[in-house]
Amino acid sequence: MHVAYVDDTKQRGRRRGMGQLVALGAAIFGEDQIQPFAEAFRAIYDDFGVPYEVELKWSNSQRTNWWAESEERRAKQTPMRQRVLEAAQAHDVRVIVVIWDLGGGVATAGGEGPEDAVITFMFERVSMQLENAGHRGIIVFDKPGGSHRDEANWLTGRAEMVQLGTQYVKPNAIVTQVLTAPSHLHPHLQLADLIAGSVTAAVAGVQHGLDLIPLIKPMMCTNWRGNVGGTGLKLYPDDLNNLNYWVLDEDSFSRGAGGVRLPRTGWRYAEDDGL
Repeated sequence: MHVAYVDDTKQRGRRRGMGQLVALGAAIFGEDQIQPFAEAFRAIYDDFGVPYEVELKWSNSQRTNWWAESEERRAKQTPMRQRVLEAAQAHDVRVIVVIWDLGGGVATAGGEGPEDAVITFMFERVSMQLENAGHRGIIVFDKPGGSHRDEANWLTGRAEMVQLGTQYVKPNAIVTQVLTAPSHLHPHLQLADLIAGSVTAAVAGVQHGLDLIPLIKPMMCTNWRGNVGGTGLKLYPDDLNNLNYWVLDEDSFSRGAGGVRLPRTGWRYAEDDGL
């Protein structure tokens, strides 16, 4: 059994012609690595002298200002993030990130708006990764904001996807409805937030995110050609895919049974990275 922990982020794109980015990041664990990673996560907190109740996420301002109370505390964030990502590698975590650029001029995908479509894209990729490897699993999202009724409505909106699958993916690998959990109780969800935030920041053109890509890329799921683009990193609209070249250093992108060379003329950022 595997568990995919998923969290979301929204960030402003800094590249030329880029709007706000809506994204999800998933950290997929084998069941035998869930508890060992949690122990390693707490050991990192002990090494840096950080209380367990302080969340290590990409953006910490909403739940705590602990990090902002001194320069010494702020200085711990980057090395702790690096250590957590190294621990994730050591515990065989697999990573998927889905990003939609709201400035890309496309309003829907398969009839769904961005908020729902990124969930569908993520469900399809987690399902395919598990099924292709002969695994089954569950998906756990960070608890959404709002009331209990809002959360129930959000979960109900995911039910048909899990029961029936999507246009492209059958519901073979996911064994139960999507679940939610509070991130402050689950280091795995804090890792998912860190992954979503840092990869989205890299795509947005933020140097702090780009600096963490070398630690994250080895964990990102790949297709049968060995490419991350389209599999471990789904960018939408499709004309964003030259960023697989600029962010991930990939020189090809798979399309169906074939592929294209990157950077590709006709897609955004064919001549430069847009910064």
